[in-house]
Amino acid sequence: MANVTYTVPNKNGSYDGDMVVKQYTSMIIDAGDTVTVDQPCRGLMILVTGDCTINGTLSMRERGASANPTASGGSDSNATQSNGLQLPFVTTGGSDSLTAANTLLNGCGTTARSVVANFKTISSDGTILQISRIGNNNTDTSDGNAVNTGMTTADTGTSGTNHTGGGGQGSAGYETASGRAGMGTSGTCFGGGSGGGGGNDNSDSSKNASNYGGQGGQGRTNHTAQVTSGAGNPEGASPFIGQGTGGATRIDSGENGTGGVIWLIVGGNLTIGASGKIDVSGSQADGIDGNGYTWLSTGGGSGGGAVKIAHRGTFTNNGTIDVSGGLGGQITDAGNGAYAGKGGAGGVGTSTILQVL
Repeated sequence: MANVTYTVPNKNGSYDGDMVVKQYTSMIIDAGDTVTVDQPCRGLMILVTGDCTINGTLSMRERGASANPTASGGSDSNATQSNGLQLPFVTTGGSDSLTAANTLLNGCGTTARSVVANFKTISSDGTILQISRIGNNNTDTSDGNAVNTGMTTADTGTSGTNHTGGGGQGSAGYETASGRAGMGTSGTCFGGGSGGGGGNDNSDSSKNASNYGGQGGQGRTNHTAQVTSGAGNPEGASPFIGQGTGGATRIDSGENGTGGVIWLIVGGNLTIGASGKIDVSGSQADGIDGNGYTWLSTGGGSGGGAVKIAHRGTFTNNGTIDVSGGLGGQITDAGNGAYAGKGGAGGVGTSTILQVL
């Protein structure tokens, strides 16, 4: 197949919509071609009854939704169950039990929920593929002391089994006291978390990223530092720029979004060729060219998403499955770097490959 961009159904603004569901008898993504969706949404599910070969790219990079899974949403107007999104599969040696019911994909939209009718209930004879409703929380580990001994890097977003990645923490540069830089937020079953804004103003909560894959944190400062915002849906609002920044300039990375979600279910053989890639990575925060100025703080990257694969035949992977978080904002030419800090990368997402009966 050539380049394909699926249209997200039931769009809710520019950063949310139902899960896209596509079914094929066989599927080949040719080298150099990309299959993706036209905006962030609650996931991409592809079901192939026969063989699937990926020599190009199957992508939900930067396509995670800005959506609260604990609230009613999607065209089905349901909140996601507390266990997150789940699908049951009969497997050799499996011991899980789960009743196949459309509620397993609550919040993903009516089409996604209807797909569950094709799955079998498992009773101590299967394995559950799952994405947790909410990922692990970030923790502010700033030490409370001023740092002027060289460039620092803020905390990476959280990760965990079956979790999408959390957003990276923004950097506070010189002022590393707790609460001064923006915090990244947890990922959800619909995408990675958003990154916190850079800066050193503990009186302004706008530097913290919005929950549930929303807007990245705004860069904030109450003195002369140059700062950038965190990555998210969208990246943080235009940051406040302190006076006397010595010619430091923002580097626009051109990236919005968080890592998205892919469910790939293959009845035959699944092959990822040497040029093939499945990509659910997050986005990078804006950087800074200091032009010799050293008071610099950048925002955090957004978290990586999730890839859940079930295959009945063989699985051959000579390519790449990318669940990485986006980089924090990078800094160049920061003088001696004594009062500069780079935002943390988004947390790594999750991938699971399961052979089923």
